[in-house]
This record gives sequence, structure tokens and C-alpha cells, in this order.
Amino acid sequence: MRIRGIALVVMSLTLLLSSSLHASAEPTPSPSPDYQMLMSQYKLDLDQYRSLVQAREKARSEINRTFMLAVNDANREARTAMKLAKTAAVKNEIISKQKIAVTAASVARDAAIVTLGLPPTPPVKPVKQEGVAPLNKMKDKKSSPSPTR
Repeated sequence: MRIRGIALVVMSLTLLLSSSLHASAEPTPSPSPDYQMLMSQYKLDLDQYRSLVQAREKARSEINRTFMLAVNDANREARTAMKLAKTAAVKNEIISKQKIAVTAASVARDAAIVTLGLPPTPPVKPVKQEGVAPLNKMKDKKSSPSPTR
């Protein structure tokens, strides 16, 4: 019974001293080789992601340029036809043809954008594994007594 008490005291003191020494020293962990490997892979993935985004944006701008050309052509044809039109029925027909041409261009643009697929997903930056931080880094502040009247 007495040996258990001594062993318990020795273990308590050992834990107390080892935790206080560990808490007072703030080691600066060096990056592990795994983290460096993950970071270099992340940089490669990020470069690939940027090139994919750039290619997608180039394709999207080409699709939009084609759309704008088609809309401008439809508007130009409608303007020149309106100058020659005499009756209201012909003018209505010109306007409806213009709307149909713009709608067809819009549908073609939307279909081309859908064929591009979803935008690429950015790579996830690896998280550096930190050691266990001490719980009480801040100095203990003494609380001031509440003012009484």
C-alpha cells in the first residue's frame, strides 16, 4: 500500500514536471518531407488548374464572340430590310425573323457552353501539421473587482 502511494506521487511529479517543461519550450517545427512533397504536388496541380481555367476562358470568349457576330448580323439584316419594308405585315415579319435569329444564336451559345462542361475544381492546399499548442499561451490577467456604489 505504501509503495503504491510513493509510486503515485512519483508519477504525478514526473507528469507535472514533463508537461511544464514541454509547455514552456516553444519548438519551431521544421516542415516534414511529406508536407514538402504535398506542397510541390499542390504547385503542379495549381499550374495545371490555371492552364485549364485559361483554356476554358479562351473557349468561352470564342463562343461569346461567335454569338455576338450572329446577333449583329441579324440586327444588320433587320435594319436594312426595315428600310425597304412598306407594310406593317412585312415589318412584323422582319422583326419576328430577327427575334428567331437572335434566339437561335442564344441557343447555340448555351449549347456550346454546356459542352465545355463544369469548370475545373481548384486543388486543395495541404495543411501543415502543427504540434499540440499549449493551452494557456496568454498571461493570466487578474480580474478587477466590480465597482460598487
